[in-house]
Amino acid sequence: MPFDSHIRKIFDKETVDVFHDSKVLLVGAGGIGCELLKDLITMNYGEIHILDLDTIDLSNLNRQFLFRQKDIKASKSLTAVMAVQHFSHISKLVAHHGNIMDAVQFPLSFFQQFDMIFNALDNLEARMYVNKVCLFIKTPLMESGTTGLKGQVQPIYPYSTECFACVPKSTPKTFPLCTIRSTPSKPVHCVTWSKNFLFPQLFGPDTVENLPQKGQDAEQDGEAADKDLMQEANELFELKRKVLDASDGFKDASFVDDIIFKVFAEDISKLLRIEDLWKSRAKPTPLDYGKYRADIGKMTDIENLKLSDQNIWTVQENLEIFTKATLRLTMRLSKEREIEFDKDDDDTLEFVVSASNIRSFVFGIPLKTKFAVKQIAGNIIPAVATTNAIMAGFSALSSIHYFINGKNAEVAARASKMIFDSSVPERFVNSSKLVRSNFNCKQCSITRGIACVDIDHMALGAFRDALLKEYHNEDDVSIATSDSRLLYDFDFDDNLQRPLKDFIGDGDVLLISDSEETLDHIELLIKKGMHCVIPPLDIPPFREQAFEEDGEKEDAETEDNMKSVVGDEVVVLDGDDDKISNTKRSLEDDDNGPMVKKVRMSVNDEEDPIILD
Repeated sequence: MPFDSHIRKIFDKETVDVFHDSKVLLVGAGGIGCELLKDLITMNYGEIHILDLDTIDLSNLNRQFLFRQKDIKASKSLTAVMAVQHFSHISKLVAHHGNIMDAVQFPLSFFQQFDMIFNALDNLEARMYVNKVCLFIKTPLMESGTTGLKGQVQPIYPYSTECFACVPKSTPKTFPLCTIRSTPSKPVHCVTWSKNFLFPQLFGPDTVENLPQKGQDAEQDGEAADKDLMQEANELFELKRKVLDASDGFKDASFVDDIIFKVFAEDISKLLRIEDLWKSRAKPTPLDYGKYRADIGKMTDIENLKLSDQNIWTVQENLEIFTKATLRLTMRLSKEREIEFDKDDDDTLEFVVSASNIRSFVFGIPLKTKFAVKQIAGNIIPAVATTNAIMAGFSALSSIHYFINGKNAEVAARASKMIFDSSVPERFVNSSKLVRSNFNCKQCSITRGIACVDIDHMALGAFRDALLKEYHNEDDVSIATSDSRLLYDFDFDDNLQRPLKDFIGDGDVLLISDSEETLDHIELLIKKGMHCVIPPLDIPPFREQAFEEDGEKEDAETEDNMKSVVGDEVVVLDGDDDKISNTKRSLEDDDNGPMVKKVRMSVNDEEDPIILD
């Protein structure tokens, strides 16, 4: 019996042959990726490439079924391929270990070889990048994501349906530096301070990168504040020196007392002197370390101290754990010289848990269990293996519409559906028709193309002339790089005689706009070649003025367009893996273009934040 007999029973021979002749890319070999790789193999795709930057952690093993404990620290993509080789009799498997956003390792030509791309990623930046690449090369993208029992699959056919950027996504929670450093009010603030500031200052690289710098605190501007910050930096360096000295061999733990007293008592007393900070806030209480110090066990007792992950430790217990973790990390410094935080490293985790809880106690903030702090510090998103398997299965099944319709994106878009979790107990998933792209989308509303250019020899002036000829522009153009660096316009022609290689490289993007603003601007992705080939593009009229003068009319037209495709009951789910809320906005409440019901994704406070300087 042939290996593909099971798939031939479902599809005709011609369709199965299309699968055999197709090449697909799977980006991500994690929870969804492991399941999806298995599904793609059973569908007998001719060639499957698996790309992932990550290595295997202990915490991955409960849901990423292709990995075992012996695989910890190994490449996910390489290990996944080795795990499934024995039952991949038809599909050719190719593993890539690297960053999907590395244009040198993965240039545009790498993506152009695939008939379809499957996303199984866990971060917003990489998803946006793959989405943009697919828009340039017009390759279908299967986007998927899960959080606990919730998940979604979104087929994306460039310029025929919504892209990943059409619906705004939640961004990571950010906190001002002054909140983390001086005025915490939530457990996440204390965990962030412990993980990103105190820990690297004591056990990280011997640099000033993580120390407070001049002028960073908006509430403490001025010469006196800068003096305090520099004094604090010097004091922290003194503590670091004590830790390094102790790592060479110590007889007592007195240096730990110095750390506790300085960080949780002395520094807090200094903060209390800044009266403006406490006009509208509850004041912290410096730790009375003498009250607890006498009861802290001897070093041998502390070494064997074990406490439950699920219980909230007392202040006394947190101080004992802090002492134990600090001593262990100090002894490790003699060999490792610098230590990075790892949620699966018990020493580093216990240091962060105890330090954040002691700081929470000082500021009157509720304490957290070790389990809860691990979720916050490790940015752990709840995952359920069954949900991963279901959404991976729908992702693989959704790809069928493209291949059984002769790889016709327009036909496949009409046949495909979005899959998302259901709020009805009797049903696990719902589906809805795909909708057209958002007229206001910052990615797919832009006209894009790929220009093949001899970068090494072609001058900027010759490139400008080629643009004017191809687009029949009687006026002039402006040329800028993707980071808004102007190369040429009517009033700036200094660079016309210089070769393009002085400004751009293979895979860079140029922004082209009409100097008279009669046509909309376009983006050209530059591909290095032997000749100059400017892509023929249908450039729409300039739209910014229309937005300003008749925004309400435009919104109404957008609403009509959306309803003509899908009606009023479509649900659009953001494709991010952040915490998902059950809050839904009704049709009449949506004033941002497409009038569709949206399931919004909210960011939980207890996640790894971005700190704003």
